[in-house]
Parts: sequence; C-alpha cells; structure tokens
Amino acid sequence: MIGNRFQSISEILKSRINTPLVWGVLFLTLVLTTLFYFSQKQQVEIYSRYAETLSDYKFFETRVMRKMEQLRFSPETDSTLLMSSLRGLRETAVSIYAASESARNVEWMPPEQDFSLFETSVLGWVASVRRYAALRAKWLEDAKTFIQDVNRWNWKAASALIETLDSARIGIPVSVDDAALGSVPNTLADRYRELLARNVELSAIWDRIDNDESLLRCENLLQAFKMQMLKTREVKFWIQQVFYLVSIVLLLFTLFFVIRSRK
Repeated sequence: MIGNRFQSISEILKSRINTPLVWGVLFLTLVLTTLFYFSQKQQVEIYSRYAETLSDYKFFETRVMRKMEQLRFSPETDSTLLMSSLRGLRETAVSIYAASESARNVEWMPPEQDFSLFETSVLGWVASVRRYAALRAKWLEDAKTFIQDVNRWNWKAASALIETLDSARIGIPVSVDDAALGSVPNTLADRYRELLARNVELSAIWDRIDNDESLLRCENLLQAFKMQMLKTREVKFWIQQVFYLVSIVLLLFTLFFVIRSRK
C-alpha cells in the first residue's frame, strides 16, 4: 500500500512538474531560504558589543577626569587606582582597533581611519595624564615646602607670593611679579620663578588633557554603530515581514497544488 502511495505521488509530480504551481512552490521555497539566510546574520550583535565597549570607555574616562580634577589641588599619596584605570583605557582603545581590523569581513564597519585616530588620541591622552599626574603631584609638594620656607623667612612679606601660588595651584598660568620679589632672598626668588614656570608648563599639559578629543572620537564611533544598529534592525524587521508573507503564499500554492493533484 505504501509503495502504491509513493508511486502515485511520483506520477503526480511527473505529470504536474511543468505546471505554474510547482514552479511557484520551488521559487517561493528558494526565496524563503534566502530570506532565512539573511535574517541569521549577526551584525547587530557585533555592533552592540562595539557600542557597549565604547560606552564603557566614556564612563571610565569621565571617572579618570574626576580624579584628575582632585589631583590639581591635592597630591594623592597612592596613585595605583589611577594608573590602573589608565592602563584599562589604553588597553580598551588598542583592543577596539585590533578587533576592527579582524572584523573587516562584516557587511559594514566604520572607516579604519576612525579607529586609528581614536586609538592615537587615547594613547596621547593617557600619556599626557600620566605625565601631568607625576609633575603636578611634585609641583604641589614643592609649593607646600616653599610656602613653609617663605613663611619662616617673613610671613608678612610672603603673603603676596602665597596669593600668587594659590592662583597657580588651581591651574591658572601666572607670570612672575618682579616687584613682589624686591626684598625676597635670591634662593627663595629662584624657587618662586621655577614654580611659576613649571605651572605654565602644567597648564599647557592640562589643556591637552581637557580638550576632549578622545571622547569626541569615541562618541563619533559610538553614534556610527548605533545608527547602523538601527538600520540593520529595520532591515531585519522587513525581512521578517516578507518572510511571513511569502510563507503564507507558499502555503496557498501548496494547497492549490494538492487540490489540483487530487482532481
């Protein structure tokens, strides 16, 4: 009985293989297979990982900048946490660039130059932070020692110098006032000039730290990935809608084919 059934199906296919319904079923099956293939691509997951990593970078860099603001006014005795955060930021930038090079086979990626500029800006920013942290801590210690020494010399005459150093302590570039150094001993005057000159250098370094170039390049990459995620999700949405529509049409074609084969 089973053999007769298969034989009848074979005869039906042979007799009906040239009908439009059969070709329609084959075509729709091919379309569904193609749609299923494109719907399984994992671009959204890849872009989501990049966006998450870039968001984490922005968060940790903001935390580092808060610690740097504190460092401008009081030297930290333990900079282990700061150095660890800087290493993490540097490794994140390097890993993002390296991952982008190995992911060029993905359907879409931002230009390689954007990743390269981001890595370069982060490496330069981290190097500036490390240099500033060390120099600023040393400057604050030397300024504290100088204030103690000048107070021991003449605390009334030292008030103008101390006021100027207070302005320098909050990061303002201050020029030397020779009139205030009229009666100051040469050793103290030389130390005072050196402190102000070093403060000008530190202000220039701080300007490079606080220009937000690395954050800007990070934000550009982040927004590019977010926009592409939206586009990819929209494409997948329409693929799903077409998939459902073609499935219904395929079902109708199959029903018509069965009805005609029985007739």
